[in-house]
Amino acid sequence: MDKVDLLVKGVPSQLLNMFRGFCSLAGKTETEGVIDLMIEHIDKNTGGDKANLKKIVDEYRASIKKK
Repeated sequence: MDKVDLLVKGVPSQLLNMFRGFCSLAGKTETEGVIDLMIEHIDKNTGGDKANLKKIVDEYRASIKKK
C-alpha cells in the first residue's frame, strides 16, 4: 500500500488537545485517529458502491496488524 505523510498547519491547540485525548481514550495514535476520521468522512459522503473504499480500508487495517 502506498503511503504519504500529511502535514496540517494552523490547528487550534485546544482542538488538537481534545483530539489527542479522544485518541488516547480509544487506544489509538494520533495518526490512526486522523486516518479513521478520513475513512469515516469518505464513507459518509460517498453514495453508491463502496467496494473500492472497503478494499482500501481492509488493506490499511491489514498493514497495521502486521506491525
